[in-house]
Amino acid sequence: MTSPFSHSRKGTVAVCLPALIALMILASGCTQPVLQQPAPAAQQTQSLPAPVTVTRTDSSHMTVAYPGSSDTTTLLELKATVTDSTGKVQTKSAGDHLSTSPLKFGATIPLTGTFTGNSHVVVTGYFLDGSQKLMLDTTL
Repeated sequence: MTSPFSHSRKGTVAVCLPALIALMILASGCTQPVLQQPAPAAQQTQSLPAPVTVTRTDSSHMTVAYPGSSDTTTLLELKATVTDSTGKVQTKSAGDHLSTSPLKFGATIPLTGTFTGNSHVVVTGYFLDGSQKLMLDTTL
């Protein structure tokens, strides 16, 4: 024998199932509002000197200088890679990334080459915690 309510149960399930799914979606939090973080307070910024500079003294000499910075007190080594105007690549370092003594402020890396046209200079810093950071990427 068949139940006289079997036909109406299928209709109820068909209506309640999507409603149940919608409630589950709402309860799972996918429609929660996004929390906005407060805007940071206005800060005065000081112009700090660049931790690394490069100067071309003449058409065959460049100097990478490390004047120092409070942000680089754990710097162990600077590695400068220069591509001169003839395409010659050279890499020189100051300090040692295997050391435990920071690089002294005022360290320099002298470079010689053909610097009559554009020369690309990339300087990478190696720090006490094992990290490395691009310190300078410029064309002179």
